[in-house]
Amino acid sequence: MEHQDNYYKGLFYGAVLGAAAGTIMGLLFAPQKGRETQQIISGKFRHALGKASERACDFYDDGDQENTFTNEALERSNEIIENAKEEARKILTDANSILREIKTHAKGPSKPPEN
Repeated sequence: MEHQDNYYKGLFYGAVLGAAAGTIMGLLFAPQKGRETQQIISGKFRHALGKASERACDFYDDGDQENTFTNEALERSNEIIENAKEEARKILTDANSILREIKTHAKGPSKPPEN
């Protein structure tokens, strides 16, 4: 049983690392500059969150009755959306710092002046 648990842990970690590596490589070889790519990603993310928020509000506002369950669910969904936005900002910041670090290492040391 322990062997199987280790297998699934390894599979999970491999998938996460593969997704992270794929994201970084995709950003490195993107046709746009890093800032443009970040703006595109964050814009699409904000748009999707906005739509989800609108649909959640529509869903909760359809009923004429204001009950505690609906209010709690709406508050919780708004909290989840805010947390997702914050996590997305953190991920974008981390991705940008990784890209800067990779670009710095890719340039290599500068050549010393020749005598």
